[in-house]
Amino acid sequence: MSGVGVTNRTSLLRQPLLALLLAILLALFTVSTVQAQKRVPAGNNTAGFSFATGSVDAAGRLVSPGEPIISYRLDIAMLANIDDRPTMDVYGDGRVEVHYPMYMKRAGDFQMRLDEEELVELIRSLSANGVLEFDDRKVKKSIRDKKKQSRAKGRLHAISDAAVSVIDVRLDEYQKNSSASPVKKFHKQFKWTNIEHDARRYPKERDIVDANQSVQRLRSLMKDLRLEKRS
Repeated sequence: MSGVGVTNRTSLLRQPLLALLLAILLALFTVSTVQAQKRVPAGNNTAGFSFATGSVDAAGRLVSPGEPIISYRLDIAMLANIDDRPTMDVYGDGRVEVHYPMYMKRAGDFQMRLDEEELVELIRSLSANGVLEFDDRKVKKSIRDKKKQSRAKGRLHAISDAAVSVIDVRLDEYQKNSSASPVKKFHKQFKWTNIEHDARRYPKERDIVDANQSVQRLRSLMKDLRLEKRS
C-alpha cells in the first residue's frame, strides 16, 4: 500500500510541472500581434488623420490588413436585382482591391498597391473636395430648388438610367485642419445619384462639382495600369 501512495504522490507532483511546461511551450509558439497605425498631423489647410495599417507580428510582418479605410461602389438602378456591382476597397497598408462584375467587359478581381505618400494624398483629396464634410441635406435642398426653378421656366429634364456613387471612409481619427476638433472612430458615407450629370448641369454647385472630382479619381484608380488580375 505504501508503494502505491508514493506513486500517487509522484504523479501529483508531475501535474504542475507538466502544466508549467505546456504554458512555456505555448508562450514560445504563440505569435503575438499588434495593430500598426499611421498618423498624419493636420495642417492649417490640410486634414490630419490616423488609420490602422493592419496587424503585425513581433517581427513586423503583416498578419492581417484589417478592414478597408476607403470603399467605393457603383449601384446601377437597372441592374438592382443583380447582387454584383463594380467595387473598390483601399486598405491601410496601401493594398487596393477592385472587382468588376461578370456582366462587364473587364470582369474579374484585380489588385495593386499604393505607396504611403499616394494613400495619404488620396485621403487628403477626399477631405479637400468636401467628401468627408459633405452636408447631404443642404446640397439636396439646393439642387431641388434649382430644379423647381427650371420647371417653372418650362425646362424638363430626366435621366432614365440612374447610377448611384457610394463612398465609405473609415478612419481611427479625423481632423479637418489644425483648428478643428478631432473626431474619433470617424465614418462618413457619401452617396449621390448621377453625380457626374449633376456636376455638369449645376457648375456653380461647388459641393457637387468638388465631390465629383473625388468620384472620378476613384473611378480612375479602378482603371490604373498597375492593377493585376487575381486568379
